[in-house]
Amino acid sequence: MMQNSQNPISLSPIRESSALLGDPGALRARFEEEGYLYLKGLLPKAKVQVLQAQIFDICKRKHWFSGDAASFESVEPCVVPAVEGEVEYFSVYDEVQRLEAFHALPHEPALMAVMGILLDETAFPHPLSICRLMFPNNAETTTPPHQDFPNNQGTTELYACWMPLSDCPVNLGGLAFMPGSHKHGLLPLQFSLGAGNRQAVLPDALQEKPWVTGDYQQGDVLIFHSLMLHRALDNQTNRMRVSVDYRYQSVRDPLTVGCLKPHFQRESWTRIYEGWASSQLQFYWEKLPLKFVEWTDKYHQLPEGHLEAALGQTIRYNKRRAKLAEQLKTGDAPD
Repeated sequence: MMQNSQNPISLSPIRESSALLGDPGALRARFEEEGYLYLKGLLPKAKVQVLQAQIFDICKRKHWFSGDAASFESVEPCVVPAVEGEVEYFSVYDEVQRLEAFHALPHEPALMAVMGILLDETAFPHPLSICRLMFPNNAETTTPPHQDFPNNQGTTELYACWMPLSDCPVNLGGLAFMPGSHKHGLLPLQFSLGAGNRQAVLPDALQEKPWVTGDYQQGDVLIFHSLMLHRALDNQTNRMRVSVDYRYQSVRDPLTVGCLKPHFQRESWTRIYEGWASSQLQFYWEKLPLKFVEWTDKYHQLPEGHLEAALGQTIRYNKRRAKLAEQLKTGDAPD
């Protein structure tokens, strides 16, 4: 049994499914039953290492790491934790979004083959690609339990693919899943400081259900259903956890227009494509016979009275970050 430090929960070992890759029927049955697949070593490490190195170079150039820093695995950031939505975060993230390797990875043949089994032969990745840059000493913004459907909508048969860009032991803050939770439908939401500022409210039937996780390695892939309850664990190390996630669906199912736009929609695809070596993956979705439905904010509504709680959490978090910034300035060890 393992525990998540901020919100104590029981964690059990995740179930690995690579042995089923040669049996499509069994692979689909496992996914339908548990809502996720853990595929160890599905991608060549060399492919993942290229992207990892490019993202690290951006972070280092933006002074998130000291001049002699070599990689995410060996050093801790030398800045106060940056948060999605802030200028400091976007100074790095905008450049990550322009990386050709970042947008090419979801098209890897091994990934496409698995998605073809789980969905159908028309399976394709959304161009909306996401990178998570998770600082240490920043547990307040750990991604809370949630489902992906409210963010993407369109079809519930939307499957996410998450992978760490370096080895990710449990204490670095990888993903945890609640097997079978995708069968409980769409859950209500409450405020969170984590990614998306929303977390799912678990009904009594799920409160005591186990979560599963593991020590993930570079090249490992986790695939899960849009209604699957998943969460990040606290990063309890002094290193940054960097991961990427992509989403796939069948051409036969509808989607929302936002799924075809860059994450955060800060730049155009034309700007992102500047300097790419190949045009093969540029605007690839325009060749597909897609059908659309309207995105609605009803799946993001929060309960009455949430603003006071949200404001209190934000104030406490910003005070702690201000104190951390002062400690870094004076050279004192963080509390």
